[in-house]
Amino acid sequence: MPIFRRSGRTALGLTLVTAAIAAPAFAGSLDLQISVASEEVFRGVVQNNSPTAALRIDYRTASRVYVGSRVLNNRSAGDAQVDLYAGYARSLIAFDLIPVGLNGGINVHLYTGDRRGPQGRDLDWADAYGSLDAGPARFSIAVAPDYFGTGAVGWRAAGRLRWPLTSDLEGTATLGWNDGEGLRRYTAPRGSGVAHADYSVALTQTLPHGFAVFGEITGATRTLDASARPRLLLGIHWRWGRQV
Repeated sequence: MPIFRRSGRTALGLTLVTAAIAAPAFAGSLDLQISVASEEVFRGVVQNNSPTAALRIDYRTASRVYVGSRVLNNRSAGDAQVDLYAGYARSLIAFDLIPVGLNGGINVHLYTGDRRGPQGRDLDWADAYGSLDAGPARFSIAVAPDYFGTGAVGWRAAGRLRWPLTSDLEGTATLGWNDGEGLRRYTAPRGSGVAHADYSVALTQTLPHGFAVFGEITGATRTLDASARPRLLLGIHWRWGRQV
């Protein structure tokens, strides 16, 4: 991976410093995830047209507050992408009957290398997100005031359904709707410039020692480069966690 420019180094440094300071001060859990996939597709838009490696670190306190970072290669927006996020998650019983999970926070997306998009914009951006889990279903929304540096709002609302097929095999189906002037500006150079839906259907097979393999069919309902046609993604995932 190319050497980070200042924004990438700062983002990664802040993540490591935050984790180092927070770990002894708050009881909680530390979670590390490493994955390699044949491609990265973000909300229906192909990012790399090549294999993608990602590293993710989460720290969750006993008070349900969490911080984390995700680093991956991204050819469509510079050399690498660094996500920094923080939020709050909790579970409760709605109407004294239905178990639900609530989650909300802020995610900052930073890019290294050539950080200018097709129209010469600075691509760094941030969005606020929230989700509601009820059984196997999740409903989520994310809103960015300055979507990919376009100077306008972009948002996505999505529904996800997960179901176990066997004790080690799980299926996931996701359908999202992307809209807003910022989204239209961002996708315009790709030949679209209109709202679109993204979709995916995935199977994940759990393996021993924290490993899992997955296959996913994903795409978009509009022509976004080569993203409109369904794409098959294959990958392997490893996860490690501990109480601290």
